[in-house]
Amino acid sequence: VEQLSISAQTSSDDRRLTSLVVRESDRLSRLLTGFLDFARVDVPFTRQLDLLGVVRNAADLASSHPSRPTGSRIEYDFPRGTLEVSGDEDMLHRAFFNLVLNALQASPPDSIVRLEAATLLPQQLDWRAAAFESGAIAVRVIDSGPGISEAARPRLFHPFFTTKPGGSGLGLAIVHRAVEAHKGVVVVDSDDRGSRFTVLFPRT
Repeated sequence: VEQLSISAQTSSDDRRLTSLVVRESDRLSRLLTGFLDFARVDVPFTRQLDLLGVVRNAADLASSHPSRPTGSRIEYDFPRGTLEVSGDEDMLHRAFFNLVLNALQASPPDSIVRLEAATLLPQQLDWRAAAFESGAIAVRVIDSGPGISEAARPRLFHPFFTTKPGGSGLGLAIVHRAVEAHKGVVVVDSDDRGSRFTVLFPRT
C-alpha cells in the first residue's frame, strides 16, 4: 500500500485512501502489540540491567510521541551511577514507556513530567517491607495533570478500562503485568495537582 501511494499513476483520491489504509494498519499493529505485551506473564530473557538506562530510553521514546502536549518536557532526578535489576529489558522498556507517555498525555502543554529514582531501605517501605526484605529500587513518574478520579482508581490496572478517547485500555494493564512479573509492585497516589506512579523492584 505504501508503494502504491507513491506511484506516479496514483490519483489524489487513491492517495487519500492508501494513506487511510496505512494509518489504520499502524493503529491495528499498535493494538496487536498491546495484546501481545499484555499476554506475556513470564520473564523469558532475564539478565542484569541498568534500570536507569532502560527508563531513560523509554522516556526518550515517549517524549517524541506525536500525542505529547506542545512544550511538555521530562526532568530527571536520578542518582549517579547505575541501579541494577534482574529482568527482561523489552518488557520493562514497554512498561516505562507506557507510564511516561500516560504522564505526558495527562499533563497540560508546557508542563514538566518528573522522573525520580532511588534505593530504599526496608524501614522506608512501611507495609511493603515484608515483600522487600533487602530494600527496593524505586522509580517514580510524576505528572501535573488533573489527577485520577476516585471512581476510576479501583479499575486503573484492569485490561480494557480507559478514560482516554480512542484508548485501548491496555497501557496500565501492561505496566501492572510487567512489574508483577519482575516481583515488583506499582503504587499510585493522585490528587488535583497530578498523579504519582511509583514502581518498586526488590533489591538483590
